[in-house]
Amino acid sequence: MIDNEVTQLPSEPDNPYDLALTVYLRGIAAILLLLGLRHWLYIAGVFQDPGWSFETMSTPWKLVTIHLAVVDLVAAVGLWMRVAWGNVIWVYVAFFEIAIHTVFAETYGLDLLVVAFHVVTLLIFVALLVMSRRHEAMTA
Repeated sequence: MIDNEVTQLPSEPDNPYDLALTVYLRGIAAILLLLGLRHWLYIAGVFQDPGWSFETMSTPWKLVTIHLAVVDLVAAVGLWMRVAWGNVIWVYVAFFEIAIHTVFAETYGLDLLVVAFHVVTLLIFVALLVMSRRHEAMTA
């Protein structure tokens, strides 16, 4: 018996950059989830070392820890779901942490690793977004 239907192989996605962007943002979401949970561990008092325990933190650090404990998790959920507000909250978190570790370094300390992480992740995001938009424009 001969089958008249042509067997189709799985095709490439319409926009491979969009797939890369989805995978990338879900990876960032996983990292933000871990960072948000880390802040909750500080708040819950799991770490008893001086400076890492919420009770021994200075007031500015307490405020930042509470703030990041919430917004990191909100950004993670938004990025995972691929909704626009997830991108907005994530960019806000990145700029917030860049600001506290550069502009307000006297209070929060200069942490170049955190700054570099956020700058690099934002640059990769912008590059993937631009490539995705260009691919859409070329195929339209």
